[in-house]
Amino acid sequence: MRDWAQVEPYLRRMSETDGITEDHLWSMRERSGTEGTDPGKLTDESVDSWSRFRKGETLTLDDKSRLEAIVIPNGLRPSFDIQDGGFPDLPIPWEPLNAHRPFLNSCIRGIGRLNVPGHATLQYAGTAFVVGERLLLTNRHVAEAFCQTGGSNLVFTPGITPSVDMKQEVGSPSAEIIHVTKPVLILPDWDAALFQIDAMPNGAAPLKLASVPPTNASGRLATIIGYPALDTRGSTEEILQQIQIFRAIFDKKRLQPGRLLGYRQAVSFGASVNALAHDCSTLGGNSGSTVIDVEGETIVGLHFGGDYLVANYAVPSWELAGHQRLRDEGVLFT
Repeated sequence: MRDWAQVEPYLRRMSETDGITEDHLWSMRERSGTEGTDPGKLTDESVDSWSRFRKGETLTLDDKSRLEAIVIPNGLRPSFDIQDGGFPDLPIPWEPLNAHRPFLNSCIRGIGRLNVPGHATLQYAGTAFVVGERLLLTNRHVAEAFCQTGGSNLVFTPGITPSVDMKQEVGSPSAEIIHVTKPVLILPDWDAALFQIDAMPNGAAPLKLASVPPTNASGRLATIIGYPALDTRGSTEEILQQIQIFRAIFDKKRLQPGRLLGYRQAVSFGASVNALAHDCSTLGGNSGSTVIDVEGETIVGLHFGGDYLVANYAVPSWELAGHQRLRDEGVLFT
């Protein structure tokens, strides 16, 4: 079993913020085969352990083991398939996202997979999204997979011809390839990079970044949209948990809901930054993904990393708004 101190905060959010009750767990079991759930883990004993946890009763080691079996595949923030530019009706506790479908679908159209043909080991480097007329935003560490500094200028690594695929959906062979034509800017203080593309995606408008933070940046319903990739660097247990959470589907466009967690100190390029934290389930291919405040229907962050079962981190969009160079290049803010 993992360190209980790591698992417990997720269980608290499931209980107190998401409002998950015993009845909700049984409804998860009834949705046998539905994406994002593992009903086989939800036994009578599991639900009894959940009831004791919610009442604040003393938990046995067996209780904690059962609850971890719930939180990893069911509570640790699922990943839903994006197909035909949209997503299915989401179950408890993610139904509120269904009411924001038009906005979320408009975001989906502007988010793509950053492919790096010619790279020695990678098929794609991460996720990127349109933030202005023919402008693409991603992470600095993603950009470094295919970009280098030549004197005072940014240039593509010889032999690599980056492009962004706005599709790569689950169960579909379709692609919408747009070429990345030149690097525009890599920020020195945040994990962010801006590129120019040769055309706008079909039916997509730029995603405007929030220039001011939400009133309360903790506990708000959020989602990531991006392309999670299997990370084989961890232990066998961690790899199996990735397969559970992401249902053995990787490298495809996914909707990954969770909650904002306020601000946390994170290390980025050797410096400590005051990042926007969230608990959406993410993997390496999510670098460069949008972080969306669902209720506010705004883009609030650029995901760049995380600590497993602790928190994930994003560049706050209002920090980017303070960079005049981004505004001068045409990046759009609310």
